[in-house]
Amino acid sequence: MSPTSKINQSSPSETDLRGGPDSPTKPGVYWFQNETPSRALMVDVRVTNGQLTVWWPNQDVPVTNLKGP
Repeated sequence: MSPTSKINQSSPSETDLRGGPDSPTKPGVYWFQNETPSRALMVDVRVTNGQLTVWWPNQDVPVTNLKGP
């Protein structure tokens, strides 16, 4: 197995990345762009206590609390 294939296996696939102006409705990896338009981040949305959350910056934050354009 080449080093490149190891990297590809641990990285989310293109089909796992979701984007768009709406808040996520299910767990997965999404692009998030905050109010600073020059920077976008990949976030891992997951269910915590029955609510969709992301780890932001050092705690679980509900997806609905994130502000984007």
